[in-house]
Amino acid sequence: MSYNSSARLLLRSYKELGESELASTLAKSMLPLLGCFQNSPELLVPIPSNKSSLRERGFNPAELIAREISVRVSGIRWQNLLARVRETSDQTKLSPTKRRANQVGSMISKVGGGNVILVDDVVTTGSSLLEAKKALENAGFFVEGFLTFAETESKGCNLSTQAQSPEDGGTSWN
Repeated sequence: MSYNSSARLLLRSYKELGESELASTLAKSMLPLLGCFQNSPELLVPIPSNKSSLRERGFNPAELIAREISVRVSGIRWQNLLARVRETSDQTKLSPTKRRANQVGSMISKVGGGNVILVDDVVTTGSSLLEAKKALENAGFFVEGFLTFAETESKGCNLSTQAQSPEDGGTSWN
C-alpha cells in the first residue's frame, strides 16, 4: 500500500509502540504479492535492523513479517542471511542521496545459493534493499525481488516496485 496516514499509523504502532502481533496483519496483506514473481523463492530474507534499534524494540520488524509469511505459504522458509557490519544513521532523517551513502557497505551475507526474496516493512528510496541485494548476490544468492508492506510516493525510489496484485505484472527492479 502507499505510505499514507493509515500505513504510517499501523507501522508506528508495530515498530515504535511494540505491537509486534501486527506482523500477522502485515504479512497477510503481503501474501498476494508472492504471485508476482516469475520464479518461486526458496527463502524470504528479512532486512536486518541496526543493533540499537533491535535493543530498543526487542524485535526486527522485517524478520517477524518474514516469519509470518513463511508459516502461511508452503515451501517458503525465512532465514536471517544478512547482518549489519556497522550501525547506520536513522534513514527517516536523510535525503535520498544521503540514504544511499548511509547504506553502502553496511551489510554482509552468509555464503550460499538459491532464489531469495527480500522482506522489509516499508520502502522509500530502496537504499537498504539495494545494499542487501548486493551483499546477497556477492555471497552467491539470486535476489528475485522484494516484498514490503508500504511504499512511499515520489521520494526518489530507484526501484521499479512490485505490482499491486499478480495480474498487474511488474516484477522487475534495478
